[in-house]
Amino acid sequence: MRLGYHGHAYERMTERGITEGDVLNALLNYTERLLTPKNSYRYTGPGLDGRRLKVWVKLPDTNPSDDKVVKSVAWRDA
Repeated sequence: MRLGYHGHAYERMTERGITEGDVLNALLNYTERLLTPKNSYRYTGPGLDGRRLKVWVKLPDTNPSDDKVVKSVAWRDA
């Protein structure tokens, strides 16, 4: 899986101490995926330390692939 990041996602990752490894782990091992009203999926899965992470991913274009564009991230318990 290849990941791209919006600038907003990197800002939130820096603020919240979230790594690219946390994001990848959450997306590979998610337990919940919800369609949001803002044209994205919100995945919930574990970060590398086991904490629950929410990851908002842009909806795929007409040809879905393993590529994902991360819009934002947040710890679930924050």
